Amino acid sequence: MDNVRAVFAGSIDVIIPARNEAETLGPVVDASRGCRYVRDVIVVDDGSTDDTAEIAEAYGARVVRREPHEGGSKAHAMEAGVEATDADAFLFVDADCIGLEAHHLDEICEPFVAGRAAMSLGWFDYGVWNPLVNRFPPTTGQRAIHRWVWDSIPPHKREGFTIEFMINEVIADSRVPTVSRTMKGVTHRTKRDKFGPVRGWKHTIEMFWDVWTLPLKGHIRPGWYRHYLRGLSVER
Repeated sequence: MDNVRAVFAGSIDVIIPARNEAETLGPVVDASRGCRYVRDVIVVDDGSTDDTAEIAEAYGARVVRREPHEGGSKAHAMEAGVEATDADAFLFVDADCIGLEAHHLDEICEPFVAGRAAMSLGWFDYGVWNPLVNRFPPTTGQRAIHRWVWDSIPPHKREGFTIEFMINEVIADSRVPTVSRTMKGVTHRTKRDKFGPVRGWKHTIEMFWDVWTLPLKGHIRPGWYRHYLRGLSVER
């Protein structure tokens, strides 16, 4: 990892995992294509039953399709995107972002390309909570990483939405730097928006339960967060 602090001169492709995200996907693809550091934009249609794939194509993205019986795994969708490109690095972007513009993604990529970070993050805008959120264990889907980071995740750990924590563990174990920023004005469609208040809260609680019990289940090593914080810089 000696070249982490060198200027990055390789290719970066955007990978957008998307399942039934027709409502917000178009502007997200638009913003991704406008990012000045990006070579290509790949949308992985994760078994959608709406017009996700058609909208992605209409906005100029390359679409990788997973069949409905394969769908429902963010990690597997991300993996399908990785396998569809020879890029040296990836900018992962969530399909449900609201208010995302190209300059937000430029701001995520800049410290990565400049060599200040092996992983660069963009958080949603939580107002007065932003200084604290930027130091949380990162669950954000907006992140730029080297291919070697993804390749270092054991295949058996590439499951579901906990994939972000598996990426975090590789970064922490490798003792490489992370830069975190707030994407000013950017929010997202929550699970309550997508599924209604009852089902939405149920899915939200289940998600956070799965995430916060990862150490108890032995899925991530103790101490990773301490090492992550040592390498973290929060930039404005």
